[in-house]
Amino acid sequence: MEVDNFVNELQTALNKKQEWYNSVRLQEMLMQYRLMYTCVKNLFENFVKKSLIVPDPYRLDKKISGIVVPETSEFAESEIAKVFGERFSNYETMLDFICTYFRFSIENFTIQKVKQLLDLNKVFEWDNLSSNSTRMNTRALAMVVSNAKKGAPNVVQSMINDSLDKCAQSTGEINNILTELSVFLRELYKGGLRRDLFDHPDFDKAKAAESSEAELAEIKRLYTKVTGKKNFYTDLVNEIIEEDHAPDKDRRRAAVLERLQIKESSKSVTVKKAAGPDTKEMLMQSVLAVGATAPTLAQLISKLSDNIELLYKTKSTFFSKLICALKKAFHIPEKERICNLVIKDSKTGSERTQKIKINEFMSDLSRKERIYNGIATKGIEYSKIQSSSEDAILSFVNKQISELQSLFVVINAFDSHFKQEVATEFKTGIKGMQIELSALRNSIINANKKRSEYASYKEEAAQMQKLGIADNV
Repeated sequence: MEVDNFVNELQTALNKKQEWYNSVRLQEMLMQYRLMYTCVKNLFENFVKKSLIVPDPYRLDKKISGIVVPETSEFAESEIAKVFGERFSNYETMLDFICTYFRFSIENFTIQKVKQLLDLNKVFEWDNLSSNSTRMNTRALAMVVSNAKKGAPNVVQSMINDSLDKCAQSTGEINNILTELSVFLRELYKGGLRRDLFDHPDFDKAKAAESSEAELAEIKRLYTKVTGKKNFYTDLVNEIIEEDHAPDKDRRRAAVLERLQIKESSKSVTVKKAAGPDTKEMLMQSVLAVGATAPTLAQLISKLSDNIELLYKTKSTFFSKLICALKKAFHIPEKERICNLVIKDSKTGSERTQKIKINEFMSDLSRKERIYNGIATKGIEYSKIQSSSEDAILSFVNKQISELQSLFVVINAFDSHFKQEVATEFKTGIKGMQIELSALRNSIINANKKRSEYASYKEEAAQMQKLGIADNV
């Protein structure tokens, strides 16, 4: 009975913690990765523009299916442009992969993947950038950064410094989350064994209860049959046995349940007790959630541009190409490209046609991406919004979420339009956008959730005030 109570408490705690990771902590880590990717991309483009590095010529053709940590071995300083350039290319590409394709849910994480991500964060010492570093990649990055700043305008130098600071901060935040996550994954592995193996009909519970040796023998006897090719972690299996047989097993079990508690930091608890949550800060979290869509929008812009060119290229005739050439020769402006998209109402299933002016649409999308990027990196745009009143900020958030929802519908229609309208022989060239659209939808949901939390708190506070109940300040 005692064991059953512990196992029941354990499974409940694991489920709650897993849900918390999926809905809160891993989304925080994704936002940090997106911020980091934006900063690294800015640095990468600056280095390439100033011819300080030679990017990997095959970077866009590589098929990435998992986390690959760039090389960290020594190389000659005379090879910085080429070797460091390739490694920094691979690093930027890997961050892009993580932000776009990596699934931030507990089901997708393993102890090995956590180790790979920690190793990826060690490729460059962002918080200790020095040309005297003992680590070659960090030393090369410091030297390239120094050259990038030489003779650069103040605004460019400021961008570089800001990007470096944010990379250091994001790396620290990500490492903290990954360290916590590795502890949870160990407990999840142990809990999974207790659920899948100990409850298996062939598992002899009476025999396992006799001694630690007997329990280990039972685990090994059924392990492969129950778990298949899942890694056998000896140290974690030994922890299970100690929790069942060690003289201090009660203390060990209590420690496990304590580790699985979802705790707020003492700082946030103190603030809430003292004066309640900062409503403006709650609202600014919604703003940051909107800004987090910037990398996704950048990817969508790139794919939309390529697909639009492919669409009109396949529709071009000799006559239309001749007209286009004559217009360019006589400086006659091009006629606005128009797309008639079929928009489907997800609730009613009804369809309508929406006329989209492509150049205008793409221009507006690029402008929105630049604004959101400024918010995500806490630049001028973020500062302007933060200095506004709560009503103005809420109005901004409402407008942006509404526009993002409309953008999602239109881009989704574009995706279907390309698949239908591009000639069959060119369909392999179409770049699918469903992964990015899924990421955009999740970001919109996250922003909406944070806005709803703010609105709910404000409504509750207003009701309390009407009842004459004030917060204890």
